[in-house]
Amino acid sequence: MSAQIAVVDDDPEIIELLALVLGKAGHKVTGYATPGRFFDGLLKKKPDLCLIDVQLPGMDGREVIRVLRANPATKDLAIIAISATARSTADIVKGFDLGADEYLAKPMDLDLLLVRVAGLVRRAASQAPAAAETLAYGDLVLCPDEHRATFQDKDIALTHLEFKLLTYFLRNPNRVLTRGLILEKVWGTGPELSTRTVDKHVETVRKKVPGFGSRVETVIGVGYLFRP
Repeated sequence: MSAQIAVVDDDPEIIELLALVLGKAGHKVTGYATPGRFFDGLLKKKPDLCLIDVQLPGMDGREVIRVLRANPATKDLAIIAISATARSTADIVKGFDLGADEYLAKPMDLDLLLVRVAGLVRRAASQAPAAAETLAYGDLVLCPDEHRATFQDKDIALTHLEFKLLTYFLRNPNRVLTRGLILEKVWGTGPELSTRTVDKHVETVRKKVPGFGSRVETVIGVGYLFRP
C-alpha cells in the first residue's frame, strides 16, 4: 500500500536515502530541511505519514510532534520519530508521550523501517473515515452527510423534512412506499400523524426539485413510487 510520506530532517543525505528506499517500496517522499518548510508544505497537502528528526534547526522535533497532535487537522497523522543522539530509554519514552507512533534510532535498520511504515500506513487506512455517501439522479445530487442538495451544481433550498423525504425516495427507487411507511422512516412517527402531511411535503418537493416531480408516481390509496 503506497503512501505520501513527509521526511523532516536537516541532513540532506538522510532525506535522499529515505526517498530512495521508500520510493522503491512504492511510496512518494517529500523532504523538508526545516520545520518551517514542513508546516508550509502541510498547508498544500497533508501526508499519510511523517518521519521527523528529533533534533531540528529552529524548532525541536518533539515540539513539531506536539504541534501536530494539538491541531485537529493533523492530530491523527502517523508519526515516526528518528534520532541519532536522543536514543536512551528516557528519550524514547518522551517521544512516545508526545505522540510519536514509533521511535527509531539512527542509523536506521531500513528493513525494520519499511515494516514499521507499512504497518502504520495499513493502520491509518483502516481508521480512515468512510467516504461520504452521495445520491445522484441525473443532475440532481444529494450529500446526506452535508445535508446538501444540488441540481446542475446549484444548491436547492430544502427544509430538514423535505431533505429527508427526498433522500428516502432516492434510496428506494422502483419501490412502492406507503404513506404509513414514509411517516415512520422520515418523520419517525406512526399513524397518529395525518398521512395528508406526507402528501403536502411530496408536493412541495416536486415543485422545488427540477425533474423530480414527473418521476414520483402517486399510487392511489397506497402511497408513492419513485421511478429513476
